[in-house]
Amino acid sequence: MTIKHSRYHDDAVQSLRFDFAKDGASVGVLQPGTYLFPLKAAETMTIVAGEMFVTIDDAAEFKAPAGTVFEAPANSNLQMRCAADVAYFCQFHS
Repeated sequence: MTIKHSRYHDDAVQSLRFDFAKDGASVGVLQPGTYLFPLKAAETMTIVAGEMFVTIDDAAEFKAPAGTVFEAPANSNLQMRCAADVAYFCQFHS
């Protein structure tokens, strides 16, 4: 298995990407803040711990506490806002 460590937004978001299913997945942590990710591929996000507020493109913001699973389509803008640390699992889809 190959594991790739990535850092985003001045190290406030960090993830470990690994081989999983067809397209891979990552697990990671977000520190408090607001983060925008322009997505190329679709993603399925599962909030593992903590709580965040999510906006996908121009849709209304929604609350995503631990246990929430949501889909972000390919070629969308995913914005995540959190007041405390959040852990997530993200599965990628081509």
